[in-house]
Amino acid sequence: MGSSLPSLVLLLVAYASAAQLPASLKTCKQNDPDFNGCLKNAFTDALPVLVKGIPSLGLPPLDPLHFTQIKIKDSPERPVTLSLEFNEVDIIGNGNAIIDDVEMKPGSYYMKTKVHTDKPLTLVGPYKAEGKVLVLPVKGEGNSNITAPRLEAVLELFGQPIERDGEVYWDVTDYKVDLSLGKLSIDLTGLYNNDKALADNTLKFLNENSEEIAKEVVPVIQEALAASFKEMAERVFSKVPYNSVFPPS
Repeated sequence: MGSSLPSLVLLLVAYASAAQLPASLKTCKQNDPDFNGCLKNAFTDALPVLVKGIPSLGLPPLDPLHFTQIKIKDSPERPVTLSLEFNEVDIIGNGNAIIDDVEMKPGSYYMKTKVHTDKPLTLVGPYKAEGKVLVLPVKGEGNSNITAPRLEAVLELFGQPIERDGEVYWDVTDYKVDLSLGKLSIDLTGLYNNDKALADNTLKFLNENSEEIAKEVVPVIQEALAASFKEMAERVFSKVPYNSVFPPS
């Protein structure tokens, strides 16, 4: 689901602001013959700091990553016609992410990072649900715990140069998150006004068909993560010159 999921933008921010972070964090020069390998190592080393957040840069904790609201609208043409709303929820487990690969051409304004996690990533918080999954009606309001045992993600940061006061900055134009999940573990309290028999049967059915649920959840989580990470990137890259983020030499 989400930012596993580590945020490429958060990692870039840590890198961009190395002077304000522990000296143990690495920086990478554009003329480094293994520029992408250096970035991969720098991002990996930055994760423990990012998990706690960086208040001086306006960056919230990476783990847990908080969202005020996430909404999933029903889709009448699909097997899952479920309206699902999460409020004040957290995604937990981002700090367990592993950086697999970083692709960026020095001097460019595009970066792709591939990550995965072998440990669970969980969305927890209040929910409201009403609709149908395959042939089963679902209705409830309470607390949610939706866990992905493993995930893979591709994170893409897009931009273009913009000049201000004699300095060139990374103007962030887009951020994309592509998640790949398997089965989910789903636990929802408050189904059918706490009718235990109905709730137990429904949860069993939902977990047996969690891949259908994932098809509905993943696009919305991707959108929420992308919007959050893009906003964080804009906060930093609008202030930090490009050559301070990626020193030429």
